[in-house]
Amino acid sequence: MKTLAESGDPVPAEVSSQLSALAGSTAGDSERVSAVEKLLQPFVLVDASLDEYGTTTTSAGAAVPQLVQHGWRSFLVRVVNPHRLEGELITPTKGVYGLIDYRSHSARIALHDTLTEVPRIKEAWLESTIAGSSTVSGLEVEYAVISLYSRDSGTRSGGLMLGVADHRGHQSFSRPPEMLANLQAMFETKDIGASFEFDCVPARDISFDIREPDGASCMASITVRDSQGRSYPSKGMRLAPDMFFQEHVYRATGEPIRLPDGAYEITALRGPEYRPVRLELNVDPDTTTVAVPLDRWIDPTSHGYYSGDPHIHAGGCSHYNVPSEGVTPETMIRHVRGEGLALGSVLTWAPCYYHQKQFFSGSSISPPSELEYAEMQAAQGMDWQPQPTDQDSKSLLRYDVEVSGFPSSHSGHAILLGLTDQDYPGTSVIEDWPSWNLPIMQWGHDQNALVGYAHCGIGLSVGTDELPNYIVPSFQGIGSNEIIVDVPHGAADFQCGSQFAPASELNIWYHLLNVGYRTLMLGETDYPCVYDDGPGVGRTYVRMTEPPQGPRALESWIAALREGTSYFGDGRSHIFNLAVDGSLDREHRTDTAGPVHVTATVAAWLPEDPPVPPATRPAYSAPVGWHLERSRVPGTRTVVVELVVNGEPVATHELVADGTEQDVAFDIPLDRSSWVALRILRSVHTQPIFVELAGRPIRASKRSAQWLHDSVDALWTAKSGFIRDSERPTARAAYDNAQAIYKSRQNECEPN
Repeated sequence: MKTLAESGDPVPAEVSSQLSALAGSTAGDSERVSAVEKLLQPFVLVDASLDEYGTTTTSAGAAVPQLVQHGWRSFLVRVVNPHRLEGELITPTKGVYGLIDYRSHSARIALHDTLTEVPRIKEAWLESTIAGSSTVSGLEVEYAVISLYSRDSGTRSGGLMLGVADHRGHQSFSRPPEMLANLQAMFETKDIGASFEFDCVPARDISFDIREPDGASCMASITVRDSQGRSYPSKGMRLAPDMFFQEHVYRATGEPIRLPDGAYEITALRGPEYRPVRLELNVDPDTTTVAVPLDRWIDPTSHGYYSGDPHIHAGGCSHYNVPSEGVTPETMIRHVRGEGLALGSVLTWAPCYYHQKQFFSGSSISPPSELEYAEMQAAQGMDWQPQPTDQDSKSLLRYDVEVSGFPSSHSGHAILLGLTDQDYPGTSVIEDWPSWNLPIMQWGHDQNALVGYAHCGIGLSVGTDELPNYIVPSFQGIGSNEIIVDVPHGAADFQCGSQFAPASELNIWYHLLNVGYRTLMLGETDYPCVYDDGPGVGRTYVRMTEPPQGPRALESWIAALREGTSYFGDGRSHIFNLAVDGSLDREHRTDTAGPVHVTATVAAWLPEDPPVPPATRPAYSAPVGWHLERSRVPGTRTVVVELVVNGEPVATHELVADGTEQDVAFDIPLDRSSWVALRILRSVHTQPIFVELAGRPIRASKRSAQWLHDSVDALWTAKSGFIRDSERPTARAAYDNAQAIYKSRQNECEPN
């Protein structure tokens, strides 16, 4: 009874009282069992009987089969188990959604990746799950709770089957117990499922009037939960642009979500520059619209900074179990707008390459956020009309390439931004591409593209948080890797991070900066591979004289990134206008050693008290990722801003993270040419300013040069076996040349 109540369908109070009285009754066991079963009978939707093999035959119980459109109803299942089997009750109903929990990928069958026939969607209208405990414990008679979600209203015919997965006696390495239980049901020649005529009470379309603080209409992330914590629309019943792997959906001002009558909590957000807005909503016959006033705590564009995510995907990873297509620009722009980004780089990669490459144009685009597959979405009951907003033109997409799943992927996943041609010369399929990255990076540079490396920290952790550190990694992952060869050849511009531990992400960057290279660092998301939350979990903010707009928007953003001031991070803290001696220029020259004056405007926002970590997943996104909450000084609302010179923090400033913009200033002596940056570790980091004294180049660390030299050897040991025999001599020569350059720079370095 507790599970029924927790699922939102408690038994009437008088029945509950009678059950409590029976629990303390002195009557005999058989008499009490009979009385309990009689009280429970009106709430039993399914009677299930298990034979000695675990095959489950179901029939309709006495409960009235009434459901609610776009909502949940819960009922009892009476399980008769004369052979006292033990296992897990599952719902393998043919033609009916059967998500056991939302970690399952069962819902992917509904996506157009594997489904091209509208009737299959149209008939998949019912979702079922076992609520609470699904254990069949071996009693002769026991009860479980089944929850049902109806996509449709009116009268619908449906069937329910149940099965028992035997985990204790499971012997197969190739098929999990749930699969074997499903197969067992298929082998039966008799009808073992219960049939119902469900009466589904209609829900209501609730329009969301989402507004910026200035009243402008916009797109935002909307999460709707009931008192049981269930998300709406049900994640198992979603089609793009609503993603089954997210709690939220993206809606524009005036667009609806269909909800049954009841009480809900609404959470609205538009990326980390906004405070979450939480509203209580009670849906009744008079409810048509809910006002959603967004709460922006900072606007980087007021300082001339425009955000981009250089690494998102329209196919692969969480999108599909076996991706072959992916979503269209109309869906991707909805997600980019909903997170308040100016630019989203949609990168085509191996799992979706041949389908997604059709969207490459060599230009930035801002398409309408329409429903992309009208027939299938209509079959799914998505008949609402997308709405334009005042903010639409401020967000753009640019399709480019990530070299992931290609022959050279072992060298690190290369990102090519701003291509004019996405097909490597002389290739017709992915397998024809080079088996190491340097030729690809040089080809990208020939097109004036910005080229670098994705998820830079993967495989580069060495078991320490020290930064910089001098432990040579094993290069056993898909992080930056070959960047240490490409940069000395002038063929790599950046690496991307803001996802994993700073020590694994920033170490190569710091060492390259310490020997004088101007390599950039960008914030990225790798949505939905590293993060499912949405685009912009990691972001890059670039200062521009005007917003990035039109077909050349990405190119103008890249040009400002190459030459001007920028920063990257999680968007919960910001560092505007880093300057040395009043100059924002990234190159600063002075004639003599002595003090320099470093200034910036800094802001951060944290709630006054840390949020309670979710019970079922790591707090604050990835277990060791970037999140301002991890920068909080325990017991305070304070974070620490660090001034970094040549990779080492040399001064600090405590900042109250209340959203207020504060000017910070440091006076530091420099006795050698150096790079200077500000950071709030695990939240934000600026690009450096390079200060050259008396015309001497930056050669700040012999140890950094040696580390880079030795890392090239380790990289060759780890990766050379993946390079084709025909390409290996050229690669070996390039590796040798990189080492020679590092040795030369080491000789030029100042004593440590």
